[in-house]
Amino acid sequence: MPEDSAGDPAIRIRQLTAADVDAYRALRLAGLAAHPHAFGADAEEEAAWPMADWLARLEHRTTFGAFTNDALVGTAALAIEPGRKHAHCGHLVGMYVAPEARGTGAGRALIEAVLDLARGRVELVRLSVAIANAPAIALYLACGFRPYAVDPDAIRVEGVIVDDILMERRP
Repeated sequence: MPEDSAGDPAIRIRQLTAADVDAYRALRLAGLAAHPHAFGADAEEEAAWPMADWLARLEHRTTFGAFTNDALVGTAALAIEPGRKHAHCGHLVGMYVAPEARGTGAGRALIEAVLDLARGRVELVRLSVAIANAPAIALYLACGFRPYAVDPDAIRVEGVIVDDILMERRP
């Protein structure tokens, strides 16, 4: 969501583990609730998930967290397509930085962590971003992603149509 400028040395990036599940759940639900047009997921639906589903998400894909003063302030994950025909593609998903950490470099650092992980595993990293989310689009462009298509009517939020820009880059 943010456009990051200079990196903050107080930002630490690491892979989330089962020990982080409560903080991860809280941050994700806060992001989904505050920005429903920016995510394909729904806050109410995910809030109803049992904790086992949250743990499974962290176990089945690599999710990075950005931390300041031991507080989780951002997340991003790499999801790799299953099957031989799609295995060359990874997706940057679940990207969110809390308002208090925007502009600190947390978003850029999360994207770099995902790209570092993707190197040697996939040939392309793709993402989708709401067409109205100018700060996120600017950050993705600055990180080398390029638009390749528009997904019209990608989601609907309370009757409002949201188009997404599809972007990709080689890791």
